[in-house]
Amino acid sequence: SGTEKIYHFGSKLGQGGFGVVYEATHIETQTKWAIKEICRPEAGSWKVKMVEHEIDILRHVNHAHIIHLQEVYHTSKMIYLVTELCVGGELKQLLLQKKFFSEDETKHIICCLADAVDYLYKRNIVHRDLKLENILVKNAIVDNNDKIIIKVTDFGLSVQTYGLGIDHILTESCGTLTYMAPEIMSGRGYSHWCDMWSMGVIIYIMLCGEPPFVSKTKSKLLEEITEKGVTFTQSVWATVSDAAKKVLTCLLNVDPSYRMSPSQLLENPWITGDTSVPATPCNVLEMMRQDLEEKDSKTISLFSEEFTEKMSVVEGVT
Repeated sequence: SGTEKIYHFGSKLGQGGFGVVYEATHIETQTKWAIKEICRPEAGSWKVKMVEHEIDILRHVNHAHIIHLQEVYHTSKMIYLVTELCVGGELKQLLLQKKFFSEDETKHIICCLADAVDYLYKRNIVHRDLKLENILVKNAIVDNNDKIIIKVTDFGLSVQTYGLGIDHILTESCGTLTYMAPEIMSGRGYSHWCDMWSMGVIIYIMLCGEPPFVSKTKSKLLEEITEKGVTFTQSVWATVSDAAKKVLTCLLNVDPSYRMSPSQLLENPWITGDTSVPATPCNVLEMMRQDLEEKDSKTISLFSEEFTEKMSVVEGVT
C-alpha cells in the first residue's frame, strides 16, 4: 500500500481495541513516527464513526500536550494514522515501574494534562476516556531527573458539543470503569465535568499506585463512591500534602458542580505552590456556601431546601 513505500514499519508499540500501533520511519526524511493501523470497519458502523471522529478532532487541535496527527492514509482495507512518536510509552507503564510518583512529578504532569483539558474545554471537546493508558510519554525516561513530557491520546470516545453550550448533557455510557464519573455510571446525564473526575482518579493513582474506588460491577462501584467517598488509607498518604488531598476531595466529588474546572486546577495553590492562598474552596459554589455559613447558618439550610426543590422539579421535567 501507499504507506509502506513512504514509511518503513518497525517494531510493534502496542495494540488497542482498534488496531496495532507500529514505530515507523519516514523513508525520505528518516524521521520517526508512530503509525496506527486500523482495519477499515464496515461503513456506517459505530467503529467507523469513532475513527472518523478521532481523525476529525485530532485534525483540529494543536496543543503541546495533545498527540500530533501528521497524516492519514486510506486504502481499501486499511486506515493509517501517522502520529508523533512517544518513545516513553504509556504513563501507566512508567507508573508500574516506579510504583508511584512523587508529588512534584505528579504536579508537573497534571499541570500539562490540565492545560490540555482546558484547551479542549474551550473548544467544547469532552475527552470521556482520560486514563493513564491514554497519556503517552514523549521522551525516554532514563533517571529521576528527566522531566516527563506527556501527550494526551485516543480521542475515539471524545465528543464535541457543537455550540450547545458547555453544559450540553451527554447520556451514553462509555469509558473505562476505574476512571468513570458516577454521573456517567448512573446514566443521569453528564457534561464535561466527567473529565475532571477522571483527572482526580489519575492524580490519586499517581500518588499512591492504586485507584480510589475498586469494584467488579458498575452498581457496586457506584455504591462505593456514593456511600464511602474518597479515602486516604494507604500508608503513602501520610507523606502527601493536605493541599493535594484537598484537590482530590474536590475532584472526586459525586456532585459534578463542586468539581474544579481545569483552569481552577491550574490556579490551585497545590499546583502553583502559593502557600499564601488558603487551600480551601474548590470552586465558586463551595465559596458561596462557606460564605453563607459564616454569615448565617439558617440561610444555608433554606438555600439547600430551595435548591433541592428546584432540582427535583428540574429532574421531574427531564
